[in-house]
Amino acid sequence: MILVTGATGNVGSEIARQLIAQGVRPKIYVRDADKLSGLIGTEGYEIALGDFQDADAFEAALEGVDAVYMVTNQSDPFRDALKRMVTQLENANIKNFVLLSAEGDADSDVFFVKRTGELEDIVKASTLPWTILRPDWFLQNFAGFVAMGMVAFPAGPGKTSFTDVRDVAEVAIKALVETGHAQRTYRLTGPDSMTFEGAAKRISAALGREVPFVGIAPDDLRDGMIAQGAEPWYAQMNADMTFALREGFSFSPSNDIRFLLGREARSLETFVQDHAKEWAVS
Repeated sequence: MILVTGATGNVGSEIARQLIAQGVRPKIYVRDADKLSGLIGTEGYEIALGDFQDADAFEAALEGVDAVYMVTNQSDPFRDALKRMVTQLENANIKNFVLLSAEGDADSDVFFVKRTGELEDIVKASTLPWTILRPDWFLQNFAGFVAMGMVAFPAGPGKTSFTDVRDVAEVAIKALVETGHAQRTYRLTGPDSMTFEGAAKRISAALGREVPFVGIAPDDLRDGMIAQGAEPWYAQMNADMTFALREGFSFSPSNDIRFLLGREARSLETFVQDHAKEWAVS
């Protein structure tokens, strides 16, 4: 059985949907069953209630499980809990462990990069058969921008290769159910790289209406996230994460999705086309 954590988030919920559609009944470790059912429905899965700080609940959730998808966050409590959960996973003889991560380096001066590297190092030091997924920025984030009527983001010449969550979930499932992925790190990207301003222009062309890019200060991004309910440390981290794009760093696409799935990664245009009807303006 597959245990899915973070199933009220972008990737975890998509993994759950795809597994259920394939007739695979996952066990989902979640704090809020009502929120989960609102995202993926009420059938086709088993629920285990608990959070990452609840050692007993996590232990109970591992019963009968042989593969685990683990979402991460950069908080101190999660880092501390991960050390304990890794031991629990080792004791449970988990056969496939998939960690959702990002670009990380424990020696970095940038908090997000440093903390992500620390989390990966905890897993890599274990005896688990781990697979680490490092997706680029998610295309799904543009849904909120389109709803807002503009792509409001700190401006800069840096480019990134936006990734569709559906592709990330498909790769995660392969690593959860197949052999041959242990001790591998996959960088998951879209087929081409672009600036946020370039993405806004391409979204506008695909929709046939203007969705302008509006450059904002990193502090404005932070304050907007806090106003929407984000914790201050998390909002500040997200603002700081934009430094690479603001300074002109570019992240070229990888071939990992093509290699793993036997097809090209979904493009921004495909993503927009798949959502055009729900984004239509009356």
